[in-house]
Amino acid sequence: MRNILIYIAAAVILLSGCKGSEDRKKADMGPEAVVEAFTRHIAAGEFELALGLCDTSSMQTYIDRYINAWESLQKKDSSALAIASSLLEGAEFKVEKTVKTDGGRDVYYSIEAGGQSKKKIASLEKEEGEWRVRMITDAI
Repeated sequence: MRNILIYIAAAVILLSGCKGSEDRKKADMGPEAVVEAFTRHIAAGEFELALGLCDTSSMQTYIDRYINAWESLQKKDSSALAIASSLLEGAEFKVEKTVKTDGGRDVYYSIEAGGQSKKKIASLEKEEGEWRVRMITDAI
């Protein structure tokens, strides 16, 4: 019984330490790393994790659009969704440049997967010491 209590106490300490570690990692992320993590979470269907990296009031519609597309594809053809997810998981993410703005940073980047490439611009601002995605648009 005593050993079980020791294991439970150790697990609680480890788990609480991991959360603090994750919070520190997020705070240490630069704007480029935040954009890449956000983009990869969206591609993997990890929408809750993506929400943790953005300004939810301005990005909710953007994320909802991906959630709806994800759910629709899941209903129509789950194997196609699995294939698309695996392609996106291996996508090449490349930052073209980062520009300082009055409100934060604009990160110009491209995503390439399956021979297709898309250029985007992510606008970020610092909120409570962490970079948050505020808006994503197509680059011209």
